[in-house]
Amino acid sequence: MKNVLRLITLSLVLVMMLGALVSCGGPNADPEKAEEALEDAGYEVSVDSKLAPAAYKAMGVDGVDCVLSAINLDEDEEGILFVVYFDEAADAKEAFEDIKKDAEEEMEDEEDFVCKRSGKMIYYGT
Repeated sequence: MKNVLRLITLSLVLVMMLGALVSCGGPNADPEKAEEALEDAGYEVSVDSKLAPAAYKAMGVDGVDCVLSAINLDEDEEGILFVVYFDEAADAKEAFEDIKKDAEEEMEDEEDFVCKRSGKMIYYGT
């Protein structure tokens, strides 16, 4: 009985740790929830579903749904973030290398720059 109880306890701890790790991943897949969370963290946020997707289309990137941009100018928490949301994960996968290359050029002076893809979105910033 003791071993069963230990096994159950260990399983619960592992599930909670997994949940914590998953919640630390990139921005929220829902632009509205991401906007809310970033505003709560002190960022000024803009979500554009018209002009930015048209600009990406003109650059040859298809399937962009909307683009979230966020900036925090607080000295202690300074940062900038762009999230490109796509209609389909396949569109994000296809566009990743081009967006990453452009983002690296745009943010070449930033030491803590990151660019990643997660499902239907590509995010980059500091």
